[in-house]
Amino acid sequence: MITQPQEKLHVGGTSSIIDDNIGSTGTALISPTVRIDGLNITNNASAFTGADTTVPLYVDSNGDTSVKKGLETFGTYTLPGADAIAANATLNVAGNGTYASTPNLLSTSFTLKQRSVVYISSNLSANVQNSSGGTLSDGKARIIAAALAFTSAPASSGIDTSASYVVDEFVFSNRSSNSVNSSFKLNPSCELVLPAGTYTIALSGRGAASGYASDAFRIVFGSGSGDKLNVLARPL
Repeated sequence: MITQPQEKLHVGGTSSIIDDNIGSTGTALISPTVRIDGLNITNNASAFTGADTTVPLYVDSNGDTSVKKGLETFGTYTLPGADAIAANATLNVAGNGTYASTPNLLSTSFTLKQRSVVYISSNLSANVQNSSGGTLSDGKARIIAAALAFTSAPASSGIDTSASYVVDEFVFSNRSSNSVNSSFKLNPSCELVLPAGTYTIALSGRGAASGYASDAFRIVFGSGSGDKLNVLARPL
């Protein structure tokens, strides 16, 4: 038996616009309202962001109810048509058979209050050039890539912060001086379920050539439009 209720239950109402009364009682019909004060913005400031905010109501296995934030965005959300990279980044790739990487081009941190499904969407533009900045036309294959990596994450997530989490790449080769070598789009993206905690994820560019010095080339990342790193989360 509960002797000290934890939440206040508010019940109220206003007279209905309907003229009929309830039977012959002379009592007007009402439009009732019920509110549990423990779920309001006063007691859940982190869930509600404003007076007109609506958020999901959750019920656990004990029948206890709570309100949680709905779909959240973190960092600077880049709208379609906008561009999050203001300055291009040039990556000079040596002909040594190993990957070269840019510093982090975009990065964002986010904190989950509870276990959530997280959607990570990114876009990175790339312009492929020879080592002098001209058009590649030797027909050699070269790898162009973009990678997402968590630079910090709770141990409970099981995420390896020393390696890339997801990579999008393609092989580029060209034999004509009139071929397209710019405005390529790389889209490393993923969705995953993560436990509560604070995370940081970063987007970088990569490239690789063969083991011959003459195959060196460069990639200009962020030279196009629509570059972004968007993180959205929905509590479970």
